[in-house]
Amino acid sequence: MRSNEKLLSLPELAGVDALVAMSPENFAYVSGTFILTVELLRPRQAYAVLAKDSDPVLVVCSIETTLAQEETWIDDIRSYTEFKDEPIDALVSVLKEKGLALGKIGIDLSYLPYNSYALLVDRLPDAEIVDTTDAVATMRGVKTREEVTKIESATQITHRSVIEAMATGRLGETEKTMADRIITGLIERGAEGSLFGVFSSGERTRMPHAMPSDRVPKVSEIIRFDVGGRFGPWKSDFARTYSTGKPTDIQRDFYRNLREVQEETIASVRPGAKAEDVFFACKDEFEKREMGFHMPHVGHGFGIELHENPMLRPGDETILKEGMVLNVEPFGFDENGIGYHLEDLLVVTEGGNRLLTLGLAPTELPVIGKPLDQQ
Repeated sequence: MRSNEKLLSLPELAGVDALVAMSPENFAYVSGTFILTVELLRPRQAYAVLAKDSDPVLVVCSIETTLAQEETWIDDIRSYTEFKDEPIDALVSVLKEKGLALGKIGIDLSYLPYNSYALLVDRLPDAEIVDTTDAVATMRGVKTREEVTKIESATQITHRSVIEAMATGRLGETEKTMADRIITGLIERGAEGSLFGVFSSGERTRMPHAMPSDRVPKVSEIIRFDVGGRFGPWKSDFARTYSTGKPTDIQRDFYRNLREVQEETIASVRPGAKAEDVFFACKDEFEKREMGFHMPHVGHGFGIELHENPMLRPGDETILKEGMVLNVEPFGFDENGIGYHLEDLLVVTEGGNRLLTLGLAPTELPVIGKPLDQQ
């Protein structure tokens, strides 16, 4: 994670007396500990409290204390008892102890449930409560070398699992059988589990997020998938398009064009460019090739959260900086309405960018059941 000094600067950067990180992503980032139940059980809240002029405090459910002690950099750990205590009361106790009952308190209002917010306002009627979700997310946007290494490892494990799974796929298997092979490969290579597994074939590729079904793909069809794994607080997100064999000219041409679009779009990623510049670069490449363009965004920041800032969309004028990690994922439909998708991860570098996947997709439409080096 970030250095402690960077984290301790968050209250000043956000313009608050104390900053409370409590969304699953912001809590994991600030606290340095990944507590699964913070993400899965919303009532089981946890808070990393950073105050301007005092030591940080961690507040967790009592059953998670031992895990927090093992992983967090924060020495002062407080706890509350589930079902007996209100988590907000434990937070309020810390804030009052630090003399912040009249202070300006920042917290993740984009995540905090309304009933918890109402209790916080009731317990601290004279405090000013403001949203600091984006303040932490902005700091998360630029990764350290250690963070990039963790993300790169996760995405390369995912890429390798896909290559091997699709090389052994064959006609006669269901979508689910093929998708399960990818997920099994992820877990065998170190993922703690599947985050998501979009997988579709034929006309089902028109649905952006179709789950794998018992459908058996037919010859001369397109298979499209978008998969991700869990690696502690980190994630992966990776998409490819394959043929079932005997691809048509329409399929070959559209895939080749989409692959070119992605390569040109990635070339536009560099320090100093705006996030929306990448969107318009992608849109221009679609239009040059007379391909229909329907995307609200062409990629996104990536890290602890699946979609982090910046978003590669119109109106996002975030300046790209060295250390930002982005997914670039053009998606399009051929003249028959069949969907194609490519997605690769990269990091912004001093001179442009560097791929974090094992490499871009093949220039020619790959076919299931064949190793890529034999196609």
